[in-house]
Amino acid sequence: MKDSFFLSRSFVEFGPFPAAELLSFSARGLLQDSDYVRGATSEDWVHVNDWVASQKPAEPPAPAAKKAVSPTPKAEAPAPAPAKKAPAKKAATKKAK
Repeated sequence: MKDSFFLSRSFVEFGPFPAAELLSFSARGLLQDSDYVRGATSEDWVHVNDWVASQKPAEPPAPAAKKAVSPTPKAEAPAPAPAKKAPAKKAATKKAK
């Protein structure tokens, strides 16, 4: 297997595993912070978090986050009643003398 990797936990080596299987281990939370990975033809051990980050393709930037929604919807206040209009005043008229 050209795409095989070994996993080291507490100085014990496991493998070889295909890259997809190690990524699956990571996705399922099976890898620990103390784990290291190396390629079958490499002598260099890489921290598992660095290796996983290098294997995943770069994700496009996420769209702007929308306004957070409260987990418990609040009752909306009722709309204020329209103001009552005062009765129209009569036009002022001059008194005859």
